[in-house]
Amino acid sequence: MGGRVLAFGVVLASLATACASGGGIGTSSPSSTTLAPQVTDTVIQSGLIVPWEVAVASDGRMFVTERPGTISIFESTAPMARRVASTQVSGVRAMGEAGLLGLALDPDFARNQVLYVCASRLDQGEWRNEILRYRASAGALAEGDTILRAGIVASGLHDACRMHFGPDGKLWVVTGDGGLPSRAQDIASLNGKVLRINADGSVPSDNPLLKGQSSPSAVYALGLRNPGGFAFDPRTGTCFVVDAGDQMQDEIDEVSAGANFGWPTVLGPTGANRGFADPAWSSGATTFAVAGAAFVSGPDWGSWSGSLVVATLKEQDLRRFTIDGAHATQRDILLDQKYGRLRAATAAPDGSLLVTTSNGSGDRIIRIVPAR
Repeated sequence: MGGRVLAFGVVLASLATACASGGGIGTSSPSSTTLAPQVTDTVIQSGLIVPWEVAVASDGRMFVTERPGTISIFESTAPMARRVASTQVSGVRAMGEAGLLGLALDPDFARNQVLYVCASRLDQGEWRNEILRYRASAGALAEGDTILRAGIVASGLHDACRMHFGPDGKLWVVTGDGGLPSRAQDIASLNGKVLRINADGSVPSDNPLLKGQSSPSAVYALGLRNPGGFAFDPRTGTCFVVDAGDQMQDEIDEVSAGANFGWPTVLGPTGANRGFADPAWSSGATTFAVAGAAFVSGPDWGSWSGSLVVATLKEQDLRRFTIDGAHATQRDILLDQKYGRLRAATAAPDGSLLVTTSNGSGDRIIRIVPAR
């Protein structure tokens, strides 16, 4: 499937339909697209099985996790670039939404070639999401140690486990409630949380002290249901997490130390007077099944630079949001039902946006490139 220039009339028409059915705080009519970029979308890899996460190194190599348990390295993001390495992560139990999930490159990857993955594995009689450290070479991947072995219960429902290194050099992980909502409010559980850890798995001394704790833990924020993605605003360093609601109230949440987003006690913008953090945006009385998220930036993105782009599973599209302080506003829709369910969204070092499909077989990676 080749590239395609998206016509702005089509984009805006799609948005009008979405606004009519969406609702929720932060939703408004789109801003002027005079300086908006034209974008092309091109399939760069195909034949994959639920590619959960993509990361691109500064040397151009593309790293991909597939949910059944494979880590692959492609030589570039060029269409049908050669796969130079493929490794099956040992002990992965893939079922439902669990399997090989998040992937993050070390901030010093160019020097140390270290990457991290989240794997759902049977260990000591428990099904756990564990964070493993690997080292890459020219044509291979070597497993190292397990930096987080226990604490995140794996489940076929609401498993999440997406990871990124933040501007602070810490490894941030978002986890789902694993199908048991009460875990999201349990500070002893690592499910339904935003986690912040050091690269060796230890707890940073400046993590928040939560109510009921005698010392900080890996938990940085809590009260999430099924966070499909998160991203750091390149302008401010602020973290925004995207959480899929239960039949309604998908959310974009601004993350701060000790924030509690309310699940399962409250949904949407109803928790501020009860001690919970209200979302920056919510979908109102519907759900899009929001998933991966990434900020796009750079001069080629024109007026879209600084936007948060969110993939959706149910609506099978990409949604662009602008961020103004603690508020997010939906603006445009891209790839509307063109490729099926969309799972991950990744900003590559060259400024392009990479998106994965999640259709179960024959899945693809799409590269979206802006042009002024």
